[in-house]
Amino acid sequence: RIAGIEGAYRPLLGGSPYNVAIGLARQGIPVSYLSPLSDDSFGDQLHASLLAEGVDLPIRRRSLWPTSLALVTTDERGFPTYRLYREGIADKDSTFEEIKRSLPERLKLFHTGSLAITPSQLPKIRDVLTFLRERGVVISIDINIRLRASIDSRRYLDGVRSLIPFVDILKASDEDLASFDLGADPRVSAEIVLDEMNDGIVLLTEGDGGAVLFSRHGKIEKRAYPVARVEDTIGAGDTFHAAFLSMLCRAENLVELISNPDVDILGNAVDIACAAAAINVSRAGCSPPTYDEVTRFVGATQRK
Repeated sequence: RIAGIEGAYRPLLGGSPYNVAIGLARQGIPVSYLSPLSDDSFGDQLHASLLAEGVDLPIRRRSLWPTSLALVTTDERGFPTYRLYREGIADKDSTFEEIKRSLPERLKLFHTGSLAITPSQLPKIRDVLTFLRERGVVISIDINIRLRASIDSRRYLDGVRSLIPFVDILKASDEDLASFDLGADPRVSAEIVLDEMNDGIVLLTEGDGGAVLFSRHGKIEKRAYPVARVEDTIGAGDTFHAAFLSMLCRAENLVELISNPDVDILGNAVDIACAAAAINVSRAGCSPPTYDEVTRFVGATQRK
């Protein structure tokens, strides 16, 4: 929910995993959304929106718990500040066993992160990730740090960091990594995080500076695309990551691509992701572009 000029709030659907699911669907990737939805009016809107975008909803039941809320205020540059309401909410109303039963049979990539990896959810998330690793599923997490999501910030940050060894693809912004106090340079921090992974990829987004992909085989840098007018930056990281994951999902062997990175494929994926994020920040709220929109934008735009 976004604050307007006069203090009124505009209702906008969102949430990081929800945004990524919408982004993947608009990129033409089959995707399932595994969080329960409330039976309240906001849950109805989320449910209808996901179905309209072609997202599968394996958990058919509707939770009696309410939809979580985020009050978002943006400054003159379009940068958001969040106030989160997340106690006794529908997307926490699930168990490991229910998620396990709901996983698609041909699952090749599992994504989570943001408010789904707060302390109260960690035991369930660890069980899910352990099960998926045993199945050989590629695991993606956007840490998307929201310090106000937990009363105990240190417990929250330690919990997020404890998930790093489970992850194949980890996305973080420079602000996310600064929360861990790993050093002043976010690129050095990204390399520290990479060392804590068994193997895999770290995606570092640097706002209008672009993005850098780190792997044990080196790094790939892509510059940001110019934007005539920034409407706001809400969901830019989610849109970026959805576009990046969509390009990886098109690869013949995703597991092989992670363990033996192809510079051309990954470089193109980061570039497409930067383009998608640029389109998103020119719109109000989070509204990921389609694959065709990104392709046209890349063809028509000169980068910085």
